[in-house]
Order: sequence, then C-alpha cells, then structure tokens
Amino acid sequence: MSCSDPYLKELRSRGYNVVRLPKADIRPLQLLSKRGDTLDRIGELATVLPPGGPVPLPPVKLDTPVAGLSGQRSGELSLGIGLSLLGTVIGAMGGSKLGLDLSYKNAKSVTFEFTDVLEDRIEIAALDQYLAVADVSPFSAFVSKLLEADQLYLTTATIKSNKIGVESKGSSNAGVDVSVPEIKGVVGGNVKVGAGSERSSKVTFEGPLPLVFGFQAVRLFYEKGRYQRFEILRGDAALEAVPEPGILSQGPFVRMLDM
Repeated sequence: MSCSDPYLKELRSRGYNVVRLPKADIRPLQLLSKRGDTLDRIGELATVLPPGGPVPLPPVKLDTPVAGLSGQRSGELSLGIGLSLLGTVIGAMGGSKLGLDLSYKNAKSVTFEFTDVLEDRIEIAALDQYLAVADVSPFSAFVSKLLEADQLYLTTATIKSNKIGVESKGSSNAGVDVSVPEIKGVVGGNVKVGAGSERSSKVTFEGPLPLVFGFQAVRLFYEKGRYQRFEILRGDAALEAVPEPGILSQGPFVRMLDM
C-alpha cells in the first residue's frame, strides 16, 4: 500500500503509524531503536527501566473498540502484491498460503479491510511520571548509550484485529467470485474462512489471535542518564514486521526487526 492509500491516510490522520505486515506480538511499552530506515525492537521498557520507585509502570488499557476504523477499506492492490500481503497475514494467523494464488487466479486486484478493531493503550501522562523517577538498569550499557543519543522510541498504543476482509475484482472493476471451500482447504483449520455463499467476491479470514496493524509511539530524550522529555511520533513512520520484496512502494517507511 502506498502513502496515498485512503486507509493509510485515515490511520495517519488519527496519529497511528502503520505496521505493513501485521503481527500478533507488538504491544505498548516496547522499546524501539531507530537505525537508518529501520526500527529494531529491542525489548520491554521494564527490562531497561525496571519498576521499583514511587511511580508504578503505566497500566495497559486493553481491548477498547475503535469503531471509526472498523470497515475502513484500503485502496486497490495489484493481485501479486495483494496476495503476498494476504499470505503473510494468513501465515501470522497460523494458516497456510500455499495454493492461494490458484484460488484468486481470475482476479486482477484486491482490497482489504480490518473489522472489529480494538486498541491497547497506556496513558502518556502516567508514562511521563514513571520515566521521571525510573533509573536505567546498570546492566543496560548499550541501551544507555541509545538513550543518550536520543535513538529510543517507546510504543504507547496499538490497534489490532483478528478478522480481515478481502474483496477480489477483475479488470472491469466488477467483483470476481472465488470458491470459499477451496480457500478453506488451502488455509487450513486454524483460520476461519467466511462468506455469504460458497462462491463470493468478498471473503473474511479470522484467526485465533488479533494482529497489530497500527501503533503510536514516543521518542525519548535523556541527558546524563536522566529523562528530560518525550516527542510524539505523528503517523509518519511504518513498521514492516517481516521484510518481503514488492510490498512497499512509495513514501516514508522504516522496517521493524527483532534482535
């Protein structure tokens, strides 16, 4: 999806950065280190700045419905890029993508939508208070250097869903029906496949775990080992959980890697 995609514009207008290839284990209070055009996920805040002072670690408010983002559609993606993205999502849900291209062989493009979107969030004011009194672990030598260099970010909110809808279209922009039983046989039992009938242009894939597809974060500023301030990352970055050729097109982005 490009930076002109209407769904990405909607996310960014709400202050969310994009996870281009959704993943289940992204959550608030994770530290990210910026390196060039890459965000490296390096661990949990409590590992580097352990609780123990007068202010506790900010609690995470879980599973708040985000009605305004449910049902928002992406722009049309070419079949190759769309199926590559869909295969990655199905893989993250615990299913298989082998043979998926045959099920969509008559389509020319696809659109995506996440439904039943939920948000996990911490209160930034509570985070500010926690950081003001928390001491950096003496065992975190490398991370201390990153803090002093202002190269650490912290996730403060994520949006997620375990259900993604896919609509397939032909060259005339009309819907192209696919065989729902055939797709069920391809993806396996871990992923539920739903539609209004056995052949439909609109198919829903539902996994056992919600996948995170957007996040908010702050950049941390330290001086001489002490917290000074934060700066909000305002919807101008994107994480790619598993780099894969052909998914990214234009616009600013960073990749997310696990150390």
